[in-house]
Amino acid sequence: MKTSRIPHVSSGKVCEAPAIGSRVRASAVISRQVNRRIPVDIGLMFLFSDFSKLSQKQTFSEVLEEIDYAEELGFDSVWLPEHHFATPGLLGNPLVLAAAVAERTERIKIGIAATVLPFQHPLRIAEDAALVDVLSNGRLMLGVGRGWQVPEFETFQIDQTQSREMFAESLDIITKAWTEDSFSYEGKFWQFKDVSTFPKPVQKPYPPILWTVVTPGSYEKAAIEGYSVIRSLNFVSLDTVEIGTAAFRAEIEKQGKQLSDYEMPLTAKVYVAPTDEEAERDAAPNARWFYNALSAFLPGAPGRTKPTSGYEEYPDQPGAVAQAAADDLWTWGTAYGSPETVLKKLRDYQARTFTNHWMSWMRIGELPHDKVMKSMELFAKEVMPALREDAEAEVSAD
Repeated sequence: MKTSRIPHVSSGKVCEAPAIGSRVRASAVISRQVNRRIPVDIGLMFLFSDFSKLSQKQTFSEVLEEIDYAEELGFDSVWLPEHHFATPGLLGNPLVLAAAVAERTERIKIGIAATVLPFQHPLRIAEDAALVDVLSNGRLMLGVGRGWQVPEFETFQIDQTQSREMFAESLDIITKAWTEDSFSYEGKFWQFKDVSTFPKPVQKPYPPILWTVVTPGSYEKAAIEGYSVIRSLNFVSLDTVEIGTAAFRAEIEKQGKQLSDYEMPLTAKVYVAPTDEEAERDAAPNARWFYNALSAFLPGAPGRTKPTSGYEEYPDQPGAVAQAAADDLWTWGTAYGSPETVLKKLRDYQARTFTNHWMSWMRIGELPHDKVMKSMELFAKEVMPALREDAEAEVSAD
């Protein structure tokens, strides 16, 4: 099993990475992989985007039913986010929902994408996450992030310019809580003496930890620290993910490692229907709604003060994100169509990003439950087997 600190090593060889640069160069270095096997996991991502037409009870009941069906269909993982106060994504405590998922499933991995570390005391995160790992008998994968939505920081009265420092300190405390019987800590943000947390995770030394990343600097830092990364085609383009992945790769190759040593998940909006026309009719308006809603919450959006430090590489004009996505949804991570079309699009993503763990977001916007379930079934029957065959095949490319 690939983890953050004890990575799974697969056979094969990858080519040298160039310096971070143009999309063409980044794409070439990732796609030229000779006689390499790519283990693959296929999961579902949920982003609770709109409660306007359903009761809260119905929304969560439908999501849990979709998760049950995902396990039945053979999906490998399910991923839950943390976001507050914003219609593009609402789930205040994913670990609570993860505990419910743990109790009703037996096999599927339970991923958090991601816990926002500055928003909670790290000891509380350590306790809650360890409990999910125990309840699931070692199925937790913990994604962690420092947050980016300005209203969340403003409402919680947290200085967003300190998020990077808070993230590092929190993660240090969490891993210590999981591996030490008792410890003290004297940090800039948190201090305590002689603390022991319960329970401890089932997975040793602890569950896989993955960093959510956006900028090349974050990719490089994760690689230096030895962590896998979660990449998302939500408010960054495919080009940006390619450049970041090339930065990650260049750094790990200095350590004698390769991309296949790490979990390399990618979040994409995926919707499968019998025909391309039906899929576009169902999915495209919901994807565009998401981008229009999201653009209002990015740093630098009208009425939002962009932090002066730590978010320099986020979009200066978030409205352009919505327009770009509307013009080219595929580039911004929306793969919809017939099974054949979706498979082609995902293969294109894989070739440009080295993805070995798909986080497929199918419940997009206001897509109704029955259509989501049908999309999951079509994907599992007609797309998933081909992705798994690709993973087993030896890849030879120029």
